[in-house]
Amino acid sequence: MHAHLKAELEQGRDRLLEMHSNGGSKARELVEEIGDEDGDPELVNFAIGLFDTIGLGQEDKGENQIILTPSDHMLVPSYPGLPADGCTVTFDRDTALSRDDVHFLSWEHPIIQGGMDLVVSESVGTTAVSLLKNKALPVGTMFLELVYVSTVQAPKQSGITRFLPQTPIRMLLDGKGNDLSANVAFDTFNRQLAPLGRHLASKMVGSVQNQIHALIQAGDNIAERELENVKAAANEEMNNTLRAELDRLQALKAVNPNIRDDELEALETQIGELTGYINSAQVQLDSLRVVVVSHN
Repeated sequence: MHAHLKAELEQGRDRLLEMHSNGGSKARELVEEIGDEDGDPELVNFAIGLFDTIGLGQEDKGENQIILTPSDHMLVPSYPGLPADGCTVTFDRDTALSRDDVHFLSWEHPIIQGGMDLVVSESVGTTAVSLLKNKALPVGTMFLELVYVSTVQAPKQSGITRFLPQTPIRMLLDGKGNDLSANVAFDTFNRQLAPLGRHLASKMVGSVQNQIHALIQAGDNIAERELENVKAAANEEMNNTLRAELDRLQALKAVNPNIRDDELEALETQIGELTGYINSAQVQLDSLRVVVVSHN
């Protein structure tokens, strides 16, 4: 009888294990979302534009493959995530699965992540001068586009990035210091702009330098006010999340003696520390773009 039951068990189905191992409908939805990200044109455009700007060597190898190599005219000494002798990359998952020596580039790949860190941390690309071709505006009208970033000094283990990651604050100021960003979206505005040569851009900026400094001062004041909204939202999210967890543990402790007092104290301490970190957040100017109206 024992041997018979054992054989039946070994040949039978563990339905609970099946349910948890395949993840059910949520797992299928996740797979579909990952599939939709494959070949994302936004990723391809970002990556190719980034590689061109930094100055990486790019050789089309065919079959959806690109050979990336460091070059002598790069804007930085080395590119993070890229081996010294280069590597072959692809945006096509099937190609990557068929070749062990080809890197599959996604938003999470070290080469892409390293490029993002490079853009954020380096001074390259933090200032620009552009022309806005719009006949509805007088020639010579100037706008100043500013992007500030909220920063906070806190240990990584504090969990601050969960509630207050580096948050961009964008504004578009006219000559009088009025912020037009709420009515002019970045993408829409960016598509109307044309680049300006370095020599002409330097002359143009020099002629309006005093006005630019005055607008930056106005932008600083606006950014400080916007930061208060960012901090308030971060504090609200943090309290809603952690207070709910604290309430849950306190209710559980009433019926379960295994919940220790130091667990509750640690959570209360974390809430207090995060409140202090969030309230101490500051803004710093990350990048700016001078925009001048032209009819040509």
